[in-house]
Amino acid sequence: MRLKYLLIVMFLIAVSCKDKSTNSISENQNQEQAANLFKVTLNAVVKKNDDFCLLYTEDKTLNFVDGVWKNIEGIDGEQVIEFYLPKDVFPTQLRLDLGKNIEQEDILIKSIKFEYLGKAREIKGVEIGVFFRADDSKCSYDSSTGILKAFIKDGKKAASLYPNEIILTSELPKLAK
Repeated sequence: MRLKYLLIVMFLIAVSCKDKSTNSISENQNQEQAANLFKVTLNAVVKKNDDFCLLYTEDKTLNFVDGVWKNIEGIDGEQVIEFYLPKDVFPTQLRLDLGKNIEQEDILIKSIKFEYLGKAREIKGVEIGVFFRADDSKCSYDSSTGILKAFIKDGKKAASLYPNEIILTSELPKLAK
């Protein structure tokens, strides 16, 4: 009888160990795959649920047609918002569309980080205003405070940060070298 219980316990241990090693392999594969993707991380305070979009071009123009959407859960504190561009995409320009919720409060942008193939470039504070400019028809952005204020226009609310074309086209390629 004891032998039967011992065999059952050994079988369960073997099965659970096998599952853990499989999970570790898949987590490592996911991390490796993610390291090969262009990633943009936004540290911000977003108080209401909303949808954000990171738009990109690969031809150095501002003709943004491709983008990655992210559903944001509003919280009172700072949160990390990660965007991964599709495989084999290296952007030359980036635009951030930060919400369309008409009830959204001001958004506080703490930092933006670009990562690719193990290299990273993080911008904070006033430097964000060097890399990006507000779409003045939709919002205002104060780089000294990090506050983005969206305007209500025609019953809609939207906020966009457009790239400073010269800065981004010179800084982003440094991540690929």
